[in-house]
Amino acid sequence: MSDGYKILEKDLLDDFLAMVQIDSPSRDERGMADWLTEKLRSLGCEVEEDNAGATVDGNAGNLRVFLKGNTDADPLLFSAHMDTVEPSRGVDPVVEDGIVRSKGETILAADDKAGLACIVQLARLAQAQPDVPRPDLEFSIHICEEVGLLGAKTVDTSKFRSKVGFVLDDEDVKKVNVGSPGAVRLNYTVFGKASHAGVAPEKGISALKVAAEVLAKMNFGRIDDETTANVGRIEGGTASNVVTEKVTMKAEARSHNPDKLKAQVDHMNACFEEVCKEWQQKTKHLWEGTDEGPLPSWKLDQADDYAPVKFSEDDYAVKLPMAAGKTLGWDMATKISGGGTDGSILTHEGIPCVVLGVGMRDIHSTKENIAVSDLNDAARLMSAIVTMHANSGVA
Repeated sequence: MSDGYKILEKDLLDDFLAMVQIDSPSRDERGMADWLTEKLRSLGCEVEEDNAGATVDGNAGNLRVFLKGNTDADPLLFSAHMDTVEPSRGVDPVVEDGIVRSKGETILAADDKAGLACIVQLARLAQAQPDVPRPDLEFSIHICEEVGLLGAKTVDTSKFRSKVGFVLDDEDVKKVNVGSPGAVRLNYTVFGKASHAGVAPEKGISALKVAAEVLAKMNFGRIDDETTANVGRIEGGTASNVVTEKVTMKAEARSHNPDKLKAQVDHMNACFEEVCKEWQQKTKHLWEGTDEGPLPSWKLDQADDYAPVKFSEDDYAVKLPMAAGKTLGWDMATKISGGGTDGSILTHEGIPCVVLGVGMRDIHSTKENIAVSDLNDAARLMSAIVTMHANSGVA
């Protein structure tokens, strides 16, 4: 195999530090999209922005980026997302003892600006070391990943020519994510009957109490080694002296097994149905003969979020990064994830995409950090993947 790229470590870190200081919470990625567009075009890339922002009520779209190669090998796709979770405005990064973190009031935004930094690095390497073999490179850079993979769900994958891709959005650089679960979003509403809590509480039906009994009956958390479920948010009520008339609950279920996923969703729905029916027998006198009942009742807004993904170690999308890591002298391994990523969407839209780590740690918290050495290793792995694929002649 031809000598590969020599990583531009200073540029890599400088790009990363510049990006984390650009505010880009979900639906407000405009500054990040503009920075990437200017930077990537200056490095010889073609950049187009789609209209995904209008679709998801945001101020920027996904970026489709093309960088011409110098071999006949099939193009490769790399993907990362621009948006971050809160608190992410005014990130002030510090580098101490080889670790990058924020000063503590915000996240760092390594999720996923470490992935973006690796993409920019690939473009830098192509410009600075043009004789190193590379295929055509395609970058799909998304908005609104953190709020339901919304950007990826709008991507027109027919505009890409790559037959395989890599989503740069995980932790361990030396592990290849070969599986992720399917997920279902469940937004429940419980309807009760309001009344004055001090004057006539017996004339009310507390939606809050009904919801509490549902939760007591429901099995959620870790269900088995393939399945999880969660109720993450509950809202309701107007005042302490009013029997709660309505409660909303945001929940989810995930599983690597579609049958188990369906069974868990059915169980959660059945809990609402059973509890409400039990209550209706006790509260008939409050709603019979009126147009209100039967009460309490429940409503569900259910949506498939993403489908499960499972790769074999014989798949090229897995073999390539595993082999590339070994050329760097690493002991590579595979893993199964409990989280969904844009890779789930792209894979089911026709471009098999495994998820690779970029070194981020303690994500979605103000303790988020990344080792500079891990960021460098992530860029080394991506560049080794590019070079190995180009030299293999895979088409």
